[in-house]
Amino acid sequence: MRPLAALVFAALLTACASTPNSAELARDMQPRTVWIVGTDGQAVGQATFTEAPTGVLIHLEFLDRRLPPGWHGLHLHARGDCSDFASGFQASGAHVTLNHHVQHGLLNRRGPEAGDLPNIFSAPTGIYGAEVFSPYVTLHSARIGNRLPLLDEDGAALLIHANADDQSTQPIGNAGPRLACAALTPLP
Repeated sequence: MRPLAALVFAALLTACASTPNSAELARDMQPRTVWIVGTDGQAVGQATFTEAPTGVLIHLEFLDRRLPPGWHGLHLHARGDCSDFASGFQASGAHVTLNHHVQHGLLNRRGPEAGDLPNIFSAPTGIYGAEVFSPYVTLHSARIGNRLPLLDEDGAALLIHANADDQSTQPIGNAGPRLACAALTPLP
């Protein structure tokens, strides 16, 4: 019986270690605003991430004429690194995903990945914005149920693509090159 008790105790310790404490939870509940930068390293706009009871609300505001007009794919990527803007933000990695058996696309029967988001529309002129919601992620530093953490040790990034995402084609819905990136990283 003692080996079983030790195993249960070890499992409880592991669960406690991966659960955010109350100070982390309070900090993670604060809205986080980050700059969106283009491939020239200049600001395109801002993204504000707000924890909601069942996911994360992302409020986007764009500067005049900083994105080409039209529809653009929007995805959450696994690393909060937009430093390689001249190389197309490859440091941000692949989409945030729960497991590799899930496929890309909000319209895909085998999807969506946690990083899949609706398309956004860029106006030809003027300041414009959008809001999108994801029930698959959390701002906490650890997983909450099936919601993946955006503020884990390497953060996450919001990527804007050149074209609309068709929400089914693999691996990125024919969304084209990465145009802009917003790095979301844990606070020190």
